[in-house]
Amino acid sequence: MSKLTTTKKLLLASLVAGLLAGCDGKDNDSSKAVQPPPKVVESVTEPKVVESVPSVTSTAPTSEEELTAQQAAKGNLWLDVFNNNSLINIKNPNGKVSAPVLLTNITKVPDLVEKYIEISENNGKFTLKKIRAKENTLDNFFTISVFSPLGKISNKEIEGFRAIAQKIKSMKPDMPELDKAGVEYVESIISMSNALNQLMDYYKTSEEFKLDDFKKSPELHKIITEAYEKYQAASESAKLAHSNLYEQLHAKELATLKARGFDTMVVIYESVDDVSAIFDGLVNDYNENQNLKKSDKAAYEAKSKLIDDALTALKKAQQEPATLAKEGLSENKLASYIEALNAYSIAIKVTLRDMGKNQDEDLLDDLQNKQLTVIERYNSIVQG
Repeated sequence: MSKLTTTKKLLLASLVAGLLAGCDGKDNDSSKAVQPPPKVVESVTEPKVVESVPSVTSTAPTSEEELTAQQAAKGNLWLDVFNNNSLINIKNPNGKVSAPVLLTNITKVPDLVEKYIEISENNGKFTLKKIRAKENTLDNFFTISVFSPLGKISNKEIEGFRAIAQKIKSMKPDMPELDKAGVEYVESIISMSNALNQLMDYYKTSEEFKLDDFKKSPELHKIITEAYEKYQAASESAKLAHSNLYEQLHAKELATLKARGFDTMVVIYESVDDVSAIFDGLVNDYNENQNLKKSDKAAYEAKSKLIDDALTALKKAQQEPATLAKEGLSENKLASYIEALNAYSIAIKVTLRDMGKNQDEDLLDDLQNKQLTVIERYNSIVQG
């Protein structure tokens, strides 16, 4: 199990679907003799990039703004892929959403493979202990945990997933780093899918394991773990490419919002950054020290005040529906964002009060859950 990992922001105003879910986050296995430091489970929910700044009738978007919106829209689609979303909405050139692409099984593959590795390894080495109940008999927990009740990943779904990647890649503008990372990410999941299908054939579909009493198990384990390692590398590359795009577009987007006088959107934009900055800082502290005892409490309290200031400004904005309409902000979505931001504000206060008292992992888990809710509500706003 790896160390606590930060959730990194992704694209501009519609790019918040989060850290690559479960890219390296495994649950604790109490049966292991040596346990690395605990970690907060990664999610792939990160702030998205605003696909287009709400338009003002007197101000037409510039060509640069249009390009930024196209980059954000494409980046957001890749983010949906990286987040293993089961529903991908790709727009036609006319701006209308084409028939949504539903991915039933393949998006579950990373979680299923991670669960398989947890069960089939002890201290990094393959073991049949939790797979083989007795001679020619599978452990029921293994079967339930690893194999989807929907069965194998079909060739149709595999090719459909590959086609989605190629369709996103072909969209304008060209984005070489992100497109390359996206295609490699999809191919890594396809490789895992094929390896998982082999496992299912051996253990469940044909039950061939009964002929050789699990003789092929080590070989199949090697195939799936190698595929998983490539997936991990592809996940990291995808996160990096998406993070680079976020940083590239975020400043432009924020400048545009300020220039157009969209003060409430600016507060939302800056507050979601502050939320991530606080959590990332605490996670870095934890990774370095395996606890939060050395964290600079006063510095984090000062940062948390920025969240309180944002809440005050946003609650005031709620009383000005005409201003919200000008910025294209839904009153209900703003209320929902405020609710999530307030919950995060309370959680950070609790964390700062109780950190360093042997419950830091639980505090960070709760704080991350609150952060992800903020990001989800933010995404809902920027996606319109």
